Amino acid sequence: MRIKEGFMGLCLLVFIGCFLTGCQLAKEEGSAGSYEDRLVGVLVTTEYLDLFDFAGYVEDHIGSFSGGEVQIDGAGEKYQGRLYAELTKEILSDVESGHKVEREEYDFPGVEGIAYYSLRVPDTEEREGYFTTGSDEGISDGHTSLHSSDEGNSVALEGTVYVSPGLGRTYYFNPMYQSADGRVYVTSGSGMSSGGEQSEGEAFTQTMKADYTVTENGRTVKDSISVQLSIHMMYPPEEIVILQMGEDGAVISRGEYGPGEVPERITPEKDTAYLIVETKKRDNSGRILKDRAIYDRDKEYLEAFFCREDGICIKKQVPIERELPSLSAL
Repeated sequence: MRIKEGFMGLCLLVFIGCFLTGCQLAKEEGSAGSYEDRLVGVLVTTEYLDLFDFAGYVEDHIGSFSGGEVQIDGAGEKYQGRLYAELTKEILSDVESGHKVEREEYDFPGVEGIAYYSLRVPDTEEREGYFTTGSDEGISDGHTSLHSSDEGNSVALEGTVYVSPGLGRTYYFNPMYQSADGRVYVTSGSGMSSGGEQSEGEAFTQTMKADYTVTENGRTVKDSISVQLSIHMMYPPEEIVILQMGEDGAVISRGEYGPGEVPERITPEKDTAYLIVETKKRDNSGRILKDRAIYDRDKEYLEAFFCREDGICIKKQVPIERELPSLSAL
């Protein structure tokens, strides 16, 4: 089983680790009864997941060491450890209606990271299993493509993580797998970091791909998965202004908000034709920048960013309330 990852950088990249570099995960031939663990997603962390069983490796190779030095060769791959996830439940409540919905997601205890995956949640005594796609709030511009046919299934996940420049952090892309019994785990991945002064718009992308071929009774089924994730630099927003504009370009309403303080929903004034979202930022030299986005009144939502303390910038989607028809129009 091999793994292939593609790397692309628009800024200076420092590659850390080589466990996943330059290979492709594939199974050329197998049977339906010989299920192998499958790639289902990625967990991005800013700390290296040290899962290597060093003690076990030393115990098994003690006779081959010389001069007090321990050198780990290619045979060390089987000592790469696993970090298993827990399936947790969360009750979400609608603020206005009070309606409650139970959501299940996979969590890695004790690890801070951004997960993005597509997998099947196993059956339980209470319910049947189901397929789900999960992602942390740090995943923006997420897109999932699923295709199923008699020849096999294909899954493609794409997303972006916006981060503040100048943090000097390394981002580790740890592959997520699911075993035949439904358990989900990650293994240690390789890392990327940018050097020097970074500017908004700089980015680097990593792609993980896996292919599986199973033959049963002369019939071959090919499954595949692709996970593409980009790290995109963004100056932290300092202020967000939402303008409601009339047909003649006059300002009808103006709202100024700090990062993360944008309302949960926007109710346009009666004569509002469109809205402008103006985001104030500062570049590395302290110069003020303003980004503007225009939204028609009939759009479902507008978007506004805020950055967390860890430097991850979150894209918040704010619903635009629809104007209810008058009684005379009914």
